[in-house]
Amino acid sequence: MTKLGLFMMPVHPPEKSRTVCFDEDVELIVRADELGFSEAWVGQHHTLAWEPIPANDIFLANLIARTKQIKLGTGVSIVPQHHPANIAVRLALLDHLSHGRIMCGFGQGGVPTDWELFDLPDPKTQGLMTIEGIDMVMKLWAAEPPFDFQGQFWHIKILSPNPELGIGTLLKPYQQPHPPIAMSMVKAGSMAARMAGQRGYIPISSSLVPTDVVIDHWKNYTAGALEAGRGMPDRNEWRLSRSILIGRTNDEAWEHALTGSFGRTFKYLKQLLQDSNLLQLFKHDPNMPDDEVTVESAIRNVCIIGGPNEVAQQLHDLWDATGGFGSLLMTTHDWDDKERWIYSLETLANEIVPSLPTLEKV
Repeated sequence: MTKLGLFMMPVHPPEKSRTVCFDEDVELIVRADELGFSEAWVGQHHTLAWEPIPANDIFLANLIARTKQIKLGTGVSIVPQHHPANIAVRLALLDHLSHGRIMCGFGQGGVPTDWELFDLPDPKTQGLMTIEGIDMVMKLWAAEPPFDFQGQFWHIKILSPNPELGIGTLLKPYQQPHPPIAMSMVKAGSMAARMAGQRGYIPISSSLVPTDVVIDHWKNYTAGALEAGRGMPDRNEWRLSRSILIGRTNDEAWEHALTGSFGRTFKYLKQLLQDSNLLQLFKHDPNMPDDEVTVESAIRNVCIIGGPNEVAQQLHDLWDATGGFGSLLMTTHDWDDKERWIYSLETLANEIVPSLPTLEKV
């Protein structure tokens, strides 16, 4: 059976109490655990009022004792904004506290004000920092002191350890050789997708892009795997994210999508993408002029919305178009109407996802 997980950016209106936002996000993941969701990925940003979690590792630590079986992932750890040694030991600690329920997503980040806050270089250079930072984390998880790792952006070394007293020893993960590693994929022709395929990392397709781009993600991921001699990758590893809203009727779902915080979220995302020169992500046609991209067109292009029957059909269509995927990640949204969102969550878990086809194991 297709697995069901969560992807929590999270998104909340800026005027809403931060404490209430975090409490609701915690409750959502606890409910998902009780409903049998397999995993939950949580994002981080430092300068976005709409996406207010700046330290997803701390947020996940708060969930470990509150949940029983759901796996918890950083979605993602933004590598250029942290020292690799800090990433390595904090994730290792989470892995021990959770007894191996941690997954590690790595990425570059795409928020200009975050780049400004940390005085980061241009995006291309940040991409190189991300690759080097991931490599440094992996080396630190495998190495025993003394070591000396010289990179272009970081020089990480312990040259005078005292093994007898354990001085110079870094915490290693609970899972060996390390927790599962994932990379998010956004744009068509994604280099992240190719790199993830080359390295055998878990691929996570963004919920912000239409189906044709998602199909391209798997194409590039497969190309990377074959280039690296890894053979044909297993689609069961593929996570595909989608914003999903289920109403009791199709009209009810769309009314809420266009008038509630869901619609406001996409107004915010449209502006954020426009400011980052990424508005093409919301276009169903690459030649579509920017001024024709509206909130409603974006929602209709990248979201799954409707009554139970309509959503089930859209998910089956998505399955057929992509060739199948191992896990559907429901992108979370603000609980502007808690009862409505709990209905959506429970209907997806109990009625709709169990009806999806099952991939053969590779």
